[in-house]
Amino acid sequence: MRVVASIVACVAAVDAWAQRNQSVDIVSVGRADSRIGIAIPNFAAEPSVQGYAPVLAQVLANDLDFSGLFIVVAPNQYPSGFTGLPVDPSTINFVPWRSTTAELLVHGLVRSEGNVLVSESRLYDVPEGTQVIGKRLRAEPQWSRLLAHQFADEVVRQMTGVAGVASTEIVFSGGQSQKKEIYFADYDAGKATQVTQHGSISIRPKISPDGQKIAYMSYKDRFPWIYVYDRRTGASVVFSKRPGLNHAPSWAPDGQSLVFVLSKDGNTEIYRKDLNGANEQRITRNNDGDTGPNFSPDGRQIVFVSDRDGRPQVYVMNSDGTSQRRISFQGGSAYDPAWSPDGRMIAYIVEKDGQGLELWVMNADGSGARPLTQSMGSNESPSWSPDSRHIMFHSSRTGRAQLHTATVETGVVRQVPNLGHLTCEGPSWGPRRE
Repeated sequence: MRVVASIVACVAAVDAWAQRNQSVDIVSVGRADSRIGIAIPNFAAEPSVQGYAPVLAQVLANDLDFSGLFIVVAPNQYPSGFTGLPVDPSTINFVPWRSTTAELLVHGLVRSEGNVLVSESRLYDVPEGTQVIGKRLRAEPQWSRLLAHQFADEVVRQMTGVAGVASTEIVFSGGQSQKKEIYFADYDAGKATQVTQHGSISIRPKISPDGQKIAYMSYKDRFPWIYVYDRRTGASVVFSKRPGLNHAPSWAPDGQSLVFVLSKDGNTEIYRKDLNGANEQRITRNNDGDTGPNFSPDGRQIVFVSDRDGRPQVYVMNSDGTSQRRISFQGGSAYDPAWSPDGRMIAYIVEKDGQGLELWVMNADGSGARPLTQSMGSNESPSWSPDSRHIMFHSSRTGRAQLHTATVETGVVRQVPNLGHLTCEGPSWGPRRE
């Protein structure tokens, strides 16, 4: 699965393009649509790998559309008489493209080197006819979609200074009956793969910071215990099997320990333990229930839920349990807090009488709380993308639990495709793949 990339940037072209597009902004509610028109025709390809050309172009188009930065130009708006890209990008005629809405044009070429696919993708400034960025990628055929995903991330980096999220993976709990298993997939649910075979109920997976392990709760051994699945070995081992409930695991930023919840004390309390099983510590001591812990990205604080004030609300404390303070005051009850990777915001779920479970966000200090969904249904288990621009969650708005995303700045909500055959819950958004 290893993809080796070499990036060739045309610095002068980037500077010229950026100066002409200084007003480029991420689209937000109530503002003019400032997305950039981009054309992504089918890639050129050697005859032996021709089948990959339209697939990679479509994956790239979907990725850039998802970013919220681009409007993908439809093929029926291409120049009159356009029949496809030339194999040699130096022969592209930009003149007819200037009469379209495309400000940017992607040229992709797919070829094979032995048993490896090679893509050479270039982004062009249409008005200037100059290359903005180029990237050469290699991948085994079963990981062909990653060729498009990683180029999409590089294009987004040029616009925002931060790579996109197309090369990321997600994990989630999925099933077709009363049984639920853990799945991996691309962020857009492409190549969804079942990784557990427990024949039981396995839920609330959390992917490790390096993307190689999954902590989750399962009843596979009759009791609600926490397990850790290792992608390298394919093995799941017990992490916590205390009497009562063991649940809600969440990784420390260094991936060497987890916080989780135990009920052995007569109510739910938050604990921390090293991945190797050592140094178990009780963090909260409260007569009421404490649950749903999640680390801040610097590991210094933990956001969690407590019903000590009568209804569940979001609290923050230092990682050693000191300085506990409530930060949610929007009315109703609050659950499932998740800290954004940039440390600036917290996503959480709000339940108000007669209004269902809705996705909200607030600043890390509790200010600026606002809803992102208004579906009157059940929206739960938020998880942030690595760039802190999107939140994935599961929602019942279609009649059964399915994965959705919300773009924080625009409020745009989309259903994650390719998973209609499964009931899906508890997503966890993983890191970008190299």
